[in-house]
Amino acid sequence: MAGELQGVNGSVEKIYTASGQPSVGDEERAIRKRLEQTSDGDTRLALLISLVQDYYNADDAAGAMGVLESIVYDGQISPGQRSLTASGLAIAYAVQNDFVRSQRMVNQAKKLADQTSAAELETLPEEPAYGYLSAEAELARRALNQHDTALFKVREAADLARKNLDDPSLSEHRHQEAANQLLDEVDHLVRLQTQNNRRTEALNYANGMLWDIDHDPRLKPTPSQRARVEVAMSIALMSNDDYDGALAWIDKAIKGYQDAGVLPYSFTYADALRMRLMVALATNRLADFKADADGLEYAASINPVAAKTPSSDERESVIFGTQGNWSAAESKLSRVLAYNLKGQGAQSPFVKYQSAMLMLYRLEDPEKKVSESEIARYVTPMLGQNDDWDGSSTAGAYVEDGALAMCLSRLMDDGAEGQALAFRIAELFHMNATQGAMSDGAARLAAVTPELRSLVEREQMARRAQNIERMGLSGLSTRLAKVDTENTGDKGSAIASVKDAERAMNASAEDLAALHEHINKQFPEYRQLVSPAVPTAERVGAALHSGEVYVDFYVGRDATYAFVVNAEGSLHATRLDVTRADLRKKILTLRNVFDAGVPPRKAGELAGFDTTVASDLYRLLISSIQPDLEGATTVYIATSGILSSLPFNVLVTAPATDLANAHWWIARTMPVRIPNAAALMLARSHPAAHAGEALIAFADPSFNGRESTTIAVPPVDRTPARAFPVDASTASFDYHRVAPLPETLDEATSIAKTLNASEHSVLRGTSASRSEVMKRNLLNDRVVLFATHGIVAGEVPGWHKAGLALAYEGNGLPDSVLTADDIVTLRLNADWVVLSACNTGLVTGNAGDAMSELSRAFFAAGARSILLTQWAVESRSATEMTTGVFRTYASDPSLSKAEALARTERDMASGKDGELYRHPYFWGAYVLAGDAAR
Repeated sequence: MAGELQGVNGSVEKIYTASGQPSVGDEERAIRKRLEQTSDGDTRLALLISLVQDYYNADDAAGAMGVLESIVYDGQISPGQRSLTASGLAIAYAVQNDFVRSQRMVNQAKKLADQTSAAELETLPEEPAYGYLSAEAELARRALNQHDTALFKVREAADLARKNLDDPSLSEHRHQEAANQLLDEVDHLVRLQTQNNRRTEALNYANGMLWDIDHDPRLKPTPSQRARVEVAMSIALMSNDDYDGALAWIDKAIKGYQDAGVLPYSFTYADALRMRLMVALATNRLADFKADADGLEYAASINPVAAKTPSSDERESVIFGTQGNWSAAESKLSRVLAYNLKGQGAQSPFVKYQSAMLMLYRLEDPEKKVSESEIARYVTPMLGQNDDWDGSSTAGAYVEDGALAMCLSRLMDDGAEGQALAFRIAELFHMNATQGAMSDGAARLAAVTPELRSLVEREQMARRAQNIERMGLSGLSTRLAKVDTENTGDKGSAIASVKDAERAMNASAEDLAALHEHINKQFPEYRQLVSPAVPTAERVGAALHSGEVYVDFYVGRDATYAFVVNAEGSLHATRLDVTRADLRKKILTLRNVFDAGVPPRKAGELAGFDTTVASDLYRLLISSIQPDLEGATTVYIATSGILSSLPFNVLVTAPATDLANAHWWIARTMPVRIPNAAALMLARSHPAAHAGEALIAFADPSFNGRESTTIAVPPVDRTPARAFPVDASTASFDYHRVAPLPETLDEATSIAKTLNASEHSVLRGTSASRSEVMKRNLLNDRVVLFATHGIVAGEVPGWHKAGLALAYEGNGLPDSVLTADDIVTLRLNADWVVLSACNTGLVTGNAGDAMSELSRAFFAAGARSILLTQWAVESRSATEMTTGVFRTYASDPSLSKAEALARTERDMASGKDGELYRHPYFWGAYVLAGDAAR
């Protein structure tokens, strides 16, 4: 396979690295003679390792591997050492595409690991289980094209290492082994996460490891291990469309390797250079990094491992690109891409990232005018189709986002058809930001739905069978070509074998398509989770009601793009003259007053709210599209990344010196958030609510697991505490320290009274738990309220999901947080889901979006709309806001949800609830997501 070498440990690199000495003969005879004279395992191991080194020096990899195999089968040597050797060989054979031998070595490694004693584990440089899990991952990727299985195996190794690190009964030696496993494999794991389209998960994991190396004294990272974590962060950012951030981290990593004395021809150093070249390609700056291309070529000339990854064709294509020889770059890359496409299919992450590289070569070639149809051929397969879909959930790491962004920019100059395709690319960016969580949710949904589980298992088996048939067909085609060119063998037989393989391949493709069609008809929500189709502007318009407009913002490195779709399906696309860096700076400034968590104390004062910045953001983002919004009472806004942190409802149309004279944008229309257009269409596809019960509420959860005797807490002007106080001196989070929320009980009971719900509709304390939510039938509840903290991935050490903190159930975060993949499995018939407390709408602004993640999950479960908060709310105003929304909504049957929220926010902003509450800190936190109609 012409792809990447991942999970390369030192022993595997040595198998391919030799100094070129001519002969082993005399040394081997001497060593063999000494082996005959000893049965001591340690002595035999030392002798055989010295013989392996002699083969390395003689540039005889096959001889070295033969000796290593003799170690595996030498019963005098300890099982643990033999297991580690077998794992290294399994990876090496997988790299050579010798999958039969690789599997044999994996089997040996696992068997020998089971025989390894606790005493020997104290002497080994690595836990045998870490080794064979890495080998299984490499074999799954290369032999079976199963990148999801590879990720599962590497995750399993990381989870085992984390468990061992946290086990106080293990020795310091075992703890250090575990730490080394986490540090040495971090870039491998992040790479696999991105290749499986788990971009946000990759970013959160890399962020978590960066936190750990600075705060967890057990890790003890070496300078080169620290640099490896920085490489992982760069890879994660590349796959989250943040190439400026990726460049900063890869620069830091390369400097770290240099300071640590890492050899410039080592695979580790060469891979870092390659990652920097990928960033350069994605940002049209290859010519600035010729020195890195020279360094990559130098490493390949000395180190065969560096020569194999990337393949010589891919490496040479990048070198040509740095020289501006785009036609040669395209020619070289096309060859390896065709090879991988034939052997692995279009859904391989290797094919996807190399396809992105090829598109970038064409786009960056000044002599070539890439047509709209060429871009469409590249982009359209990623957008999904209604009749068939891709269940593989893979992505092209590194440069795919760069290629998409450059395509979007180019299409903006290609008229209406080009802009229509650019709109769908922008939608794809938003969809990808949360796709990993949706895939987890799909898996959970299948697990609890027997008929769906059976269909999904059949789909996975069919997809894997197709992978095997494709690789077999590729091998037969290669053999036929060899027979044809060398005029050897039975050509007729070879042709017949190829035709038989093609028929089998076509039949499996038909079976897979039929399964997809069946799943799509029987379980459309599953298909929307695992592989949602990106709708056209016309389809989005058809889903809109009168008085509604849909706006998609994509924030690029150098410009921002706005796409406005009205109810007639017409699209207006425009380029806005504001960069991502500029928006980040202004949004952080605007949010400062809200994120500080300190409510204003004096009526009428701005208290840090910057009306100039609020009006600047309106001018930069809204003013140029305002004519398209005239007459609209509801504006659906889809974003991702930093723009997800912008509270659009606090924008003003002009600067103001005081709140009484502020001209709020919400006076004209009401912004409603939506993860993407597909999510709006999913929310709108649910039938109108016919639930019999008014409310089910989960409030004031017991984060310490003890039941409170307090009945209710009167609303007070309470300053919110930090929800999840993190102690930087500890490596784990104590769930008992979650800030309690006694005031949410009053809010929940007030909403219950407003809705005329029964007193039993509010669950609190230990009853407000994840297990209680999961076991309840929520189909008969019109309003589902979670009055609790939202937790963002990466907010506390070791936590990588978005969720809702509920009552403590014994293990803290793992069993007490209702996650997005939990939510997908709920069956809802809710007109409203309310997430009311601290930060349930807070987003990281890096690339993932916790609000979008939770929203998509609730829509998939059957919710039509969600009311949530964007920062820590003050308790008295929170009660006024939420009860006010439901009171207003109930009082006028003609009002939409958006209009009910708009009236409530406008009333508070105008001073009807008191002069203090004019400040947007109190009312601006609340945002509606989903179907905002009645």
